[in-house]
Amino acid sequence: MERIIVLGGKGGVGKSSISAATAVRLSDLLPDKKVLVISFDMAHNLSDLFLTEIGNKLTQLTEAGNLWGIEPDPNIYAEEYTRTLIEKMKNLMKRMPLVGMIPQIEEFIDTTFTADSIPLALKNAMFFQKILDAEDVSQEILFDIIVVDMPPTGNMLALFEIPEDQIKVVLKYSLNFYNSIRGAIKNVGKMFRKFITPFADDKKRRELGVEILNMVQDLEKRGERITQLIHDIGSLRLVTIAEKPSFEEIKRARELTKKYISIDGVHVNMLIPAHVANNCDFCKTMYTTQQKYLEEISQEFDTLKIWESVKLVKEPIGIEGLRELAKEVYKESSLAKDIVYP
Repeated sequence: MERIIVLGGKGGVGKSSISAATAVRLSDLLPDKKVLVISFDMAHNLSDLFLTEIGNKLTQLTEAGNLWGIEPDPNIYAEEYTRTLIEKMKNLMKRMPLVGMIPQIEEFIDTTFTADSIPLALKNAMFFQKILDAEDVSQEILFDIIVVDMPPTGNMLALFEIPEDQIKVVLKYSLNFYNSIRGAIKNVGKMFRKFITPFADDKKRRELGVEILNMVQDLEKRGERITQLIHDIGSLRLVTIAEKPSFEEIKRARELTKKYISIDGVHVNMLIPAHVANNCDFCKTMYTTQQKYLEEISQEFDTLKIWESVKLVKEPIGIEGLRELAKEVYKESSLAKDIVYP
């Protein structure tokens, strides 16, 4: 993998459109490279932009065959990723003294401690890691460039944080659940402990504990590997419109994400074209406001690449529509290296 291009910013500023247009542009300029565009926004709209049903599967998006897309269902990947770990933890809990003697507790473990109960941010992070992990031999395709359409800043930050802290999240979640089981049988345990102890399967519990520890350590190593990968080849581009709320959001995003990923540029999207500014009072007012914030953005992020794009007359949908948006964003003369390494 050569580059992970991440598009982030406030909702409603065109992140998905620019993500899709960027992926199309790079697939056109780099026909020998495999490009993947992923949506992590809960309200996926890559399918709408490409006019192709994508969903939770790697879907080929161009005739050339080098552009793919996916709108992952985090539940599926969380279940796949955690199935063995969860089963072992459930078995360990069931081997606690008294649990096996109380059918209601065993049923509670089976129905509650599942992949469905894992926090959404952790599920998304699991899939993110699976796609990025070049050491995962189960992957169907190894991609050269990945373009990531991120959710708004708070959820984007969770995707960066969790690979680093995933081990803590899993352990905290598991220990909390373990403690809830202990609490449920605490009083009964005091009464019957002296009768149960001789029958406790301590050896099997120890073996399960070692197996779980090994799996958790693998999770930790994977998290460290992915965190380093994002740090080394990740490139964050913040998408904004020339208005105060969005401008303030990308300033916050810059500070919150700098420990995880390098920020390389800012997309200022949906600008009013200069030639229509005097067509009406509303157009003139909007244009003046946008130019004010465009200047502030340029000054605030003066060390970064600034891409400016006007609002298109036609919606940028379908491959050709996204190509037109890419031309507007990156201009026709742009080279692949100027997009990949601005």
